[in-house]
Amino acid sequence: MGFQEDISRLKQYSGEPVLSVYLSTTPDKRNQWQTVLRNERKRILSEHENQTAIETCFDAVERAIQEHRTQLLRSVVAFFTDDGQLKELHLLQVDVTDEVSYGPKANVNQLEVLDHQFPRTGIVLTHLDSATILDVRVGEVESRRDYQLDLDTGQWRRYQGRSARQGASSSSQSDDFQARVNQQAERFYRDLASEIDTLRQTQDWERLILIGERSQASYLEQALKAKPDQVIHKNLSQASNQQLLQHVF
Repeated sequence: MGFQEDISRLKQYSGEPVLSVYLSTTPDKRNQWQTVLRNERKRILSEHENQTAIETCFDAVERAIQEHRTQLLRSVVAFFTDDGQLKELHLLQVDVTDEVSYGPKANVNQLEVLDHQFPRTGIVLTHLDSATILDVRVGEVESRRDYQLDLDTGQWRRYQGRSARQGASSSSQSDDFQARVNQQAERFYRDLASEIDTLRQTQDWERLILIGERSQASYLEQALKAKPDQVIHKNLSQASNQQLLQHVF
């Protein structure tokens, strides 16, 4: 659930000192993280003797953030050691307070607060003949499953990566396809609901959110064994992961 496994593992870590970093990268502070790191580097270097190890950790964190600069959301959380035993970077869609520390144990205080505030969540996007299921923890997409309805077999097929159904060659063919889907929509979404019910258990989701146009979302909501925590009647099937997280959180 959430970051519980990571928190437990970080608490049990025993090895080289850990550089723990929490940086706000909200739009109004997007260009300030380097200044915060630079100031914190000076402060921590003045407080400790193992200068080389500290410099190595700060350099590694800065490189990692630079590599993901175009993907920054609202915050960065990182845990690094100079020997590479810990090398973790999380880009989150939730807020943190700027905080940098260096010591024998990872500083997981803010992570524990976030884990409590933002439980592990499943987000399901429905469309006429496609669906996407996101596994989200602390505002971070852990995995994405894309499905498309094969009307010839009546089965939902999972795709690796986002897929797009080939459009019908004429409006009459498109109308026919939509009519056929509508006729059997309840059965189609009942099958998809079974997949979601299974994932809800295996992924330890504490919350489930459905997003889609009213008809598809309603079919799916009725088919689920346990009702979702929230239903958003809006077509976001073409939205990116980042756009979806911004809308939900």
